[in-house]
Amino acid sequence: MSLLSYLFFRGLQSLLTFIGAILIVFVIVRVLPGDPARLIAGPEALEEDVERIRVQLGLNKPLYEQFIDYISSVARGDLGRSIKYGTPVLNEIIARLPYTLALALVAETIAVAIAIPLGVVAAIRPRSVLSSIVSVLAVLGSSFPIFWTGLILIFIFAVKLRVLPSSGAESPQHLILPAVTLAFFLTGNLARITRAAVMEALASNHVVTAIAKGLSPGKVLTRHVLRNALIPILTIINIQLGSLLGGAIITETVFAWPGIGSLLVDSLFYRDYPLAQGIIMFIVGAFILLNLVTDILYALVDPRVREILWRVT
Repeated sequence: MSLLSYLFFRGLQSLLTFIGAILIVFVIVRVLPGDPARLIAGPEALEEDVERIRVQLGLNKPLYEQFIDYISSVARGDLGRSIKYGTPVLNEIIARLPYTLALALVAETIAVAIAIPLGVVAAIRPRSVLSSIVSVLAVLGSSFPIFWTGLILIFIFAVKLRVLPSSGAESPQHLILPAVTLAFFLTGNLARITRAAVMEALASNHVVTAIAKGLSPGKVLTRHVLRNALIPILTIINIQLGSLLGGAIITETVFAWPGIGSLLVDSLFYRDYPLAQGIIMFIVGAFILLNLVTDILYALVDPRVREILWRVT
C-alpha cells in the first residue's frame, strides 16, 4: 500500500466515522428533555402557536426525515439556523472559534514547553528529585478538578493580589488564568508519558549500541531516543489538543470565556438543536482531522511505520 492509498483509506474511514457520529449526536440531542418550540414560544403560549413553531422548525417530522433533511443541508454546507440567536450556526461557530483556538494553543504550548523537558530529564535521571516531582505533578494535575484549580487561581491572582482579571476576554491578560488552569491539567500527564517513552527508548538495543559506539550523549538523545519516543508523545498531544479544540467546557464556564465550550452549554440548555449539532460536529471533525494528521506524522517521524507501508506496497 502506497502512502497515497493509505491516506485515501484513512480519509474514507474518517468520513464514515464522521457520518456515524452525526447520526449518534442527532439522536442524542433530540432525546434530551425539553421542547425548543415551547422555549421559543414561552411558557404561556397557546398550544397552536407552539405547534406552528414546531412545524416551522421541522420538529413535527419523523426522526429519519429530520436526519435526511439535516444530512442534505450539511452536504450543501448549511448547518441550519440557531433557534436562540436566529443566525446561521456556522456564523456562531466561526465567531467563537478564535477564542477557543487561542485558549487551546496557548494552554498546549505551555504544557509542552514544561512537560517535555521535565519528562526527558526525569527519564535520564530516574532516581532524582525531579523524577519524583514529575510523578507528583502527574497525580496532582489529574486529581485536581479543573473548576477547583480555576477558582483557586481566581482567588489568588484576581481577588487577593488583583494582578489578573477573573473573567472575560477583553485583553490578552484575560487569557492567562484559563490557559494556566488548562496547562496545569495537561502538564502532569504529558510529562509522565514523556518520561515513560524516553525511558523505554533508552533501554532499546539500538540506543545501547549507539552508546557503545561512542556517540555523544547529545547525538544519542536527539537522533535515537527522542525520535523513537515521539510516537506516544504525539499521540497524547493529539488527544489533548483535540479535547481543547472541542471546547474546554468547564474552564470556559468558570472564566466566562466566550469559546465553543460555553456556547455548547448554552445551546444544550436552550435546546437549540441546530447549534448544538453544529458545535458537536465541529468537535468530532477536529478529533478526526487531528487523528489523520497524527497518522501522517507517524509515517514521517518513525521509520518503522514507513517500512510497513513500503512492505505492503
